[in-house]
Amino acid sequence: MSLKNLNRKQTLDIAMALGKVLLKNGAETSRVEDTIERFCAKNQCQDVNVFVTPTVIILGDEQPDGYNCVCRIRSRSINLSIISEINDFSYNVDKWELGYEETLAYLEGKLKEEPPYNKWMVCLASGLASAGFSGMLGGNSHDFIAAFVTGFFSMLILKQLAGYRPDAFWENALAGASIGALALMCCSVSVQCTLEKIIVGAVMPFVPGVAFTNGLRDYMAGDLISGNSRIAEALLFASSIAVGLAFVLQAWRNWGWDLW
Repeated sequence: MSLKNLNRKQTLDIAMALGKVLLKNGAETSRVEDTIERFCAKNQCQDVNVFVTPTVIILGDEQPDGYNCVCRIRSRSINLSIISEINDFSYNVDKWELGYEETLAYLEGKLKEEPPYNKWMVCLASGLASAGFSGMLGGNSHDFIAAFVTGFFSMLILKQLAGYRPDAFWENALAGASIGALALMCCSVSVQCTLEKIIVGAVMPFVPGVAFTNGLRDYMAGDLISGNSRIAEALLFASSIAVGLAFVLQAWRNWGWDLW
C-alpha cells in the first residue's frame, strides 16, 4: 500500500504531521507551508489553506463543515538532517512504499527522535568552535585554550540544567553569565590571556544565527508575521546573552578586581 488514494482526512492528517516535524526541527515557515500544500495537491486537495507561524499551524478549508485542525508548537530545535529527510519525502511521495498508518508512525517517530549527538559531543564542538573563533580574532595560544575551556564548560552547564526546562531568556542569560565568569577566571590564572578574545570566541556558538537567517528568509517569502517573530526571537536571545555577560563583568568590577 502507498500514499495514493487517500481520503481527505487522511491527507490532511499526514500533511499536519509533516508540518509539525518540519517546524519543530527549525524549518522556516515558507518551507512548511510549501511542503504541506505540495503534499495536499498531490492527493487532490488543492483547495486546502495553510497558515504557519513559528508557534502554530492552522490547516483546513473554507467550508464551515470541512476538516480543520490547529497544532500548537511549544518547543523548537535545529535538526537539519530531519528537515532534509522530510523535504526529500515531500518531493518523492510517488515512490513512497508505506501506507497511511505506517507513514503516521514514521512521522511520529521523527517527532520523538533524539538529537544525533549527545551532550558531550555538543560540548566538545562548542569548545572547539570557541577556540577556533578566538584564534581567528588573533588570540594567542593561551586565548585558544581559555576559549576552549570557556566554551566547553558553558555549554556543559546549559546541558546539565536543561532538565529543569528554564525559559529561553534565562537559559541564554545563564550562558552569558557562565562565559563571563569562566573567561574572567582564565584571565586571573594567566596574565597572557586576552579577555575580549576569549569572550567573543566563546559567545559565537550561542549566537542565534539560524533563527535570524530564517527570519530574513520568511521576510523574503512574504511571511511578515513569521519574519517579525523569528527576528525578534533572535534579538531577544542575543540580548539575554549580553545581559548575563554584563551582569558578571559588572559584579566582578564592583568587587574591586581589575578586569584587565
